[in-house]
Amino acid sequence: MRLSFLHTGDIHVATFEALAAELGFDGVVTHRVEQHLLDRARVDGLNSVRDETLAVLEEFSSADAVLCTCSTIGPLTDEMMARATNIVRIDRPALDAACQHGGRRAIVICLESTRGPTLDLLAECAARAGVEVTPRVIMCEGAWPFFEAGDLDGFAAAIAKTVQKEVGDADCAVLAQASMRVAEGHLGDLGVPVITTPRLAVQQAIEIARRGSD
Repeated sequence: MRLSFLHTGDIHVATFEALAAELGFDGVVTHRVEQHLLDRARVDGLNSVRDETLAVLEEFSSADAVLCTCSTIGPLTDEMMARATNIVRIDRPALDAACQHGGRRAIVICLESTRGPTLDLLAECAARAGVEVTPRVIMCEGAWPFFEAGDLDGFAAAIAKTVQKEVGDADCAVLAQASMRVAEGHLGDLGVPVITTPRLAVQQAIEIARRGSD
């Protein structure tokens, strides 16, 4: 049984390796890091990395399950899912979960390149669940330089400060990028559910891997 991850940052390897172990995955875990896919997509748009991203996912699709951990290139993951149903988009399970929490969702992001893919996916998840959503984006752009510098404490604190200030009357808050998971511990007193993407996505990937190996 094999579970493969596609990342756009080295920092995600340890996070997802630990989650797979914590959730009881007893197969082989592999990781591939392609930082340039995110870098280029942010500058030149998603279509500029389409062919390469799909090629990597195609290569990985022989695994029992594949998880792409970058929300910016999530739409390309969806495109590949039409060919291979063992592929998981990092933010889909979290946004499915968000559709169970009232109508007012605070969608928290740090990169503008994530806004469109995330809101489009939320609308899709809501339509499938038969619910109406009123998303409000909380942009934590000032937090990203901390992440790029490797200062995860500063990154988490900056996200938490912005969310606490702007969450308002939301029914839940979704930390829509995998890297933002580090802020969860700073938001225990937020007063609404805080949903992060990594754990839910790994759970789903493990379920797919186990079904595929039966």
